[in-house]
Amino acid sequence: MILSTPLQSFTDISFQIFSNPLLGKVYIDFNYYMPKAYYEVFNKNGDLIKKGKNLSIRNTISLDSFPTGMYTIKVQGETKSVAKSFLRF
Repeated sequence: MILSTPLQSFTDISFQIFSNPLLGKVYIDFNYYMPKAYYEVFNKNGDLIKKGKNLSIRNTISLDSFPTGMYTIKVQGETKSVAKSFLRF
């Protein structure tokens, strides 16, 4: 089962985030390369559990080692950030 949710855009840059709960992975796809973008993943308590930078057009974030539950991913661009919550099965 793949959940696909379009998110807000950074000025003129848009991206999508989707999850495949069977594999425990989150994918962030940008329309084009955003060299200064980075992400942070938080658990339901607001604790930072994972982060990354130097994102490419297609990014895979593995959450295999984390338990099921609600998570929030925040993607930060040069001027704006977008946060989206998702459920990991």
